[in-house]
Amino acid sequence: MKRIWVSGIIFVLLLAMCIFGIINTQKVSSEVEQTIELAKQAAEVGDLKTAYQMSQKAVADWHQKHKILCVYMSHAKLEAIDQTLAALPALVKNEANEQFEGECDRGITQIQYLNESEIPTIQNIF
Repeated sequence: MKRIWVSGIIFVLLLAMCIFGIINTQKVSSEVEQTIELAKQAAEVGDLKTAYQMSQKAVADWHQKHKILCVYMSHAKLEAIDQTLAALPALVKNEANEQFEGECDRGITQIQYLNESEIPTIQNIF
């Protein structure tokens, strides 16, 4: 009987960790995606100072959240996003606006994919 209780407790803990992972991933994705979008919009209107600040904020936020995400996610996906975001401040500083906007779109797409891959759907399970 003790084994049933222990297995039940383990199941509840695993379920709680999965739910935490999904909620945390959605929160982080939303925050970083919004910051990148603000940086992109600032660059589109020619406000390079704001674009630079927002891109640096996106990188800083990502590095802070990366420590938690790497506990339960594939490192390859996280590193790809890390590399994309790391290039943003340098691109806007060198006034490579078209390339900056393209990298912003790429980063947003990668983050959306990361978010979608964590949701337990039939396609993600099988």
